[in-house]
Amino acid sequence: MNKVEKAIEQEVYFGTYPVLPKERKYGFIDALLVLSGYCIATWSYTQGSYLATLVNFKQLIIGAFFAALFMLLIYQIPVILSVRYGIDIWIWLRSVFGFKGVNVVTILIILVNFPWYAVCCELFADSMENLLGLFGISLFSGGHLVLSISCVVLGTFIAYRGIGSITWTTRILVPLLLLVGVVVVIVGFTSVPIEVIWNYKPELSGDVSQTTNYILSIEANFAFVITLVGGMAEVPRLCKSEKSGFYAGVLGQGLAGSFFVVVGAVMAIAMHHVTGEMIDDPTMMLATLSAPILGLSSLLLVAFANIGTQAVGSYIYGVMLKSTFPKLSYRELILILGAYVTALCVWGKITEYFGSFLTIGALVYAPLAALLVVDFFLVRKQKLDLRSAYGLEGHHSYDYTEGFNIVGMVCLAVGFILSLLIYNPIKGVVHIPVLFVLTPTGCSFLVTGILYYLLCKLAPIRRYVRKDAYVVPDKKPFDRDRVPPKQNLFLFPLMLLICKILTSKNKLKIDKHNMEGIKPPFLVLGTHQSFTDFYVTPLCLAPYRANYISELEGFENFGEWIYRQVGCLGTRKFINDQALIKNIRKVIKRKGIMVIYPEARYANVGTPSEIPLSVAKLVKLLKVPVVTVNMQGNYLMSPIWNLKERKSVKLHADVTCVLSAEDTKQQSVQDIHKILTESLDYDEYRYQRDNNMVIADDFRAEGLHLPLYKCICCGKEFKMITTGTEIKCDSCGASFEMDELGTLHKKSSQELLLSDKGDELYIPDWYDWERECVNEEIDAGEYGLDIRVKIEALPNSFNFVDCGEGRLVHNLNGFDLTFYNYRTDKMETLHFAPKSTISIHTEYDYRGKGQCVTLSTMDDTFFIYPLEDGFNATKIQFATEYLAKK
Repeated sequence: MNKVEKAIEQEVYFGTYPVLPKERKYGFIDALLVLSGYCIATWSYTQGSYLATLVNFKQLIIGAFFAALFMLLIYQIPVILSVRYGIDIWIWLRSVFGFKGVNVVTILIILVNFPWYAVCCELFADSMENLLGLFGISLFSGGHLVLSISCVVLGTFIAYRGIGSITWTTRILVPLLLLVGVVVVIVGFTSVPIEVIWNYKPELSGDVSQTTNYILSIEANFAFVITLVGGMAEVPRLCKSEKSGFYAGVLGQGLAGSFFVVVGAVMAIAMHHVTGEMIDDPTMMLATLSAPILGLSSLLLVAFANIGTQAVGSYIYGVMLKSTFPKLSYRELILILGAYVTALCVWGKITEYFGSFLTIGALVYAPLAALLVVDFFLVRKQKLDLRSAYGLEGHHSYDYTEGFNIVGMVCLAVGFILSLLIYNPIKGVVHIPVLFVLTPTGCSFLVTGILYYLLCKLAPIRRYVRKDAYVVPDKKPFDRDRVPPKQNLFLFPLMLLICKILTSKNKLKIDKHNMEGIKPPFLVLGTHQSFTDFYVTPLCLAPYRANYISELEGFENFGEWIYRQVGCLGTRKFINDQALIKNIRKVIKRKGIMVIYPEARYANVGTPSEIPLSVAKLVKLLKVPVVTVNMQGNYLMSPIWNLKERKSVKLHADVTCVLSAEDTKQQSVQDIHKILTESLDYDEYRYQRDNNMVIADDFRAEGLHLPLYKCICCGKEFKMITTGTEIKCDSCGASFEMDELGTLHKKSSQELLLSDKGDELYIPDWYDWERECVNEEIDAGEYGLDIRVKIEALPNSFNFVDCGEGRLVHNLNGFDLTFYNYRTDKMETLHFAPKSTISIHTEYDYRGKGQCVTLSTMDDTFFIYPLEDGFNATKIQFATEYLAKK
């Protein structure tokens, strides 16, 4: 007993480890033979007999082979991953369902799949009973059940003895089943005229139509091959090539399995012609159509075949359960499986409800197959984090909610329920005829796959499902040349409704100036204060649709598909992107509206960043009217240094046509730049004071130390702290209270380094003073930053790439970023000259990771986080902008 348990332990644990390429032993022919043997069982005769009650022989052949092959060509696709990684699909499924989710799915699979072995036991009992009847021997009451259970007992006993007995059983089982099949084919086609079989048509019962029966036959063929998951999971991982594993599964199961289904149909049709009954027992058929002695000889073959099949099935699923419940012994699990089959035999109606049983199995397998295919090709793009799949310490990509991947489990449930809504397999009632044409399995497969794919396109769900993106990242650069789509016409009303709802609580007011007769194409330039800008601008431009420029971080955060639908063009900040210019011109040429936020960064303290001269040059190039959208209140509602919403803020926007098409042709670049700068000027705190807008939130000053990083009393940097409504220097003790109108009041006795300000201080004035201090530091040649940093690259709209630790140096010569470049697989230093970086993108708490700045190349945006003191994003921004001017 200990030896058996030890062998099972090795099978469970060592059998789940990845098989190395040099350890693979199956070529195409070997795998084809093994999988063919796996598919051959006496239940194939039951399947053939069932199909013969639905369709004529010609339709039966077409369905048995082509429907099976069609489904297998799709369902076997994940076999490629089994070969590539040397693992079975149960390891992969941990990424789809989670570790506990796979356990639940395993149990569900056994519940719907293990009744196949009850079919074997029923066939064994039928063979025995029918053959005894030929010799005039009648069974006692309950004798059929005793025979069925005896098959369970004998099969369980063989499985109970472990791998040695199973090996010998399979060596004898496959040849015997093949022999029976050959004999059945010969007898079936020689005992009745060939025309009887070829021209056979079933008798339709009740009001069932030929179309419904044909669809049910296709469904039965789909279900028959789709439930052969065991062989699909285990054998291909031992194949030497992906093609061998895939085609061996398709042809082994699609040809061998289907051939024996057709053999069963031939047998049933022949018996129907001779006896008037559809009989799926090969023993009875051989005894009736040939000679009793042939039936008697086949009895031993069929008997052992069914016992052996039950033994092999018990072993396979016992090992599967052992990996799910390692604390239970293999032999306890074998006995549980035996008890389950025994209960089905006692019920005694598994063959009566064979069609229902097939469909119920497909209810689970169809969405499971869809999830495997979509996850493999479209979601994870054929990449798996093996360490996380095996639950190694420190690798948690597939640790989901309490061990369950909610998305995968919900999609599986949706596919299951949808099939039941289309067709009731117990009562045989079609509820939705339109969808029934696709078959319940086909419809469930399609809907589950599409649902899972679309859900994974939503950025929050994608990040939940694809936590392995950091480990196995997609490194392909974003396609900047892709033609920008028009804003989706059908989503546009929904987008406006969402924008209206999100801004109504702040009573957005829009005033339009000089907009009479202004129609697309035209260019829109907007102020950029917070994410609320993207809710206000569409309302300002309604009823027109527009295209928007967005940094790739937004694409990654919300999902590229959604961003494309709302008309966004992707780019990287502060680079010379010629592809972007081409796409802007394409939007204008197709008479569209192009929206640009030229500051390219949220307002740090409610005042504008400088508008680059290149924007005026773009205006000159496009030669279309220019409309400015100057928004007020967006910064006050959620400043970048503290995104908590201030609900008392009122929003306002001025929409003005500042340049006609003729003006853009006649005005100089410098004059256009001056007009734009004046039109896009703003001061949020002045707007607050002028409108007496009280912000009484008790957290209103928290985070202000991030832009106001330098004490205005003692001049020390990075010593400012904030709590509640107060900002304070941790070095000299100087403190200021922020009132309800956004003005700072000095509470301490220290003198200000900024003269003539008294006890009241405006936040923008402090900010501008810091900028002058940095400029003076640079002019004196004293500015410099050399700091250890953490770096993450964003190559595309899908995922970040962890570049580990590196070093950021910033001085009068620009930026030097030293790190391990994942594109070249070596340490490199990227240099960014002052002239090439007119500014830098800053974040104060990016996704909860703290301060960061970004530097961009054409193919990557590098998010840089400090690992040492002395880093402040605002100061780096000031230095970058001044060095670019110098």
